[in-house]
Amino acid sequence: MKKLFDFTVYRDPRFYCSFPSVAALPDGNALVVFRRARDQRSIRSAFAGPGDPDLQSVDHVDPRSELAQIRLSSALEPAAEATGLPVNPEAGDQDANLLLLSSGRLLLGGFSWYPYSAMHRDVVKFYDGGCIGGPETTGCLFLFWGGYTRLSDDLGETWSPHSYLPGVPDVPDIVPGKRPEHGGAIRGRPVEAADGTIYLAGYSGMKDLNGLPSSHLMRSTDQGETWTFVSRAAIDPDGRYGFPEPALHLTPSGRLVMFNRTVGLEDHLVTTDSADGGETWSPWRRHEVRGHPYDILPLDETSALLVYGYRHEPYGIRARVIDAECRNIDAAEEITIRDDITSPDLGYPWATRLKDGRILVVYYLSDQEGVRHIGGSVLVQA
Repeated sequence: MKKLFDFTVYRDPRFYCSFPSVAALPDGNALVVFRRARDQRSIRSAFAGPGDPDLQSVDHVDPRSELAQIRLSSALEPAAEATGLPVNPEAGDQDANLLLLSSGRLLLGGFSWYPYSAMHRDVVKFYDGGCIGGPETTGCLFLFWGGYTRLSDDLGETWSPHSYLPGVPDVPDIVPGKRPEHGGAIRGRPVEAADGTIYLAGYSGMKDLNGLPSSHLMRSTDQGETWTFVSRAAIDPDGRYGFPEPALHLTPSGRLVMFNRTVGLEDHLVTTDSADGGETWSPWRRHEVRGHPYDILPLDETSALLVYGYRHEPYGIRARVIDAECRNIDAAEEITIRDDITSPDLGYPWATRLKDGRILVVYYLSDQEGVRHIGGSVLVQA
């Protein structure tokens, strides 16, 4: 694998941009969808005086967080200005996860955070890990509000409203008796099987596992219109390690392989696999690969590209070309796509093969000015 060049997909100092995904479209364009939220540092600095506290902090939650999209031409130039998707009327949207189905429909998965006043910290009851933020950093608290899907039948020109996923068994309600754990948090590549079945993975925290996240599988047999919970996948029954942000890969033999970011394992990759459509899963396996998190793009019948953020010095984006059945992950040579990024606040790469055969990898990164933006790298198979 050879890198041709790096470029900026989208950058605006007013916004903290992160968590992208990308899909190559039949017309030769590429659609990039990402989380966009306010970056208030430029406003705060206008009021700063000598001795004032540090005003350079940024956060992954914001009441105005939305999903935005930008269409790139075949030359990887912006085909139009970035636009926000129709907003969630009650919560802030977070990660974006795209899949172009064989029918031509676009599936978008994501999840959201519900902002509420910090004055209610002691009266709002929430499960472990379900509430983040605070008045000192984000101005309010955020309650996890669930995972959802959206659909587009015109290649992203219009999108359906948020459709929240079914509840996750054995996880406490978000709002007791009123709002279940809708699908958990969705971050990672979905896949479509030859029969049209779509698989989408999520993760959620469990109290009996010390609040650590475990991953699970959802399934749709009607082009993403409705979903059912299938199974728990990567889980540590001893409550030592967590397995968030699962990405899926469907091997040529029909096995589902799940690639999980980890908590408590120093960023090492964990995989688990299923030979029966996700009904049952192998025990989890730790790998030498370290990433934050992972995406896997099938290249052909024999190989796949595994890409991941690298939050250890030197900070950057890395990859491995592995066999399509995922048997040689640790033995595969590690490729450095970038090692020039200034901050460990980076990663969440997503890869797609363009119409001309090149491979586009998008991710988020921080530049010398501290602006979090969406970058891209173009690769070719050597």
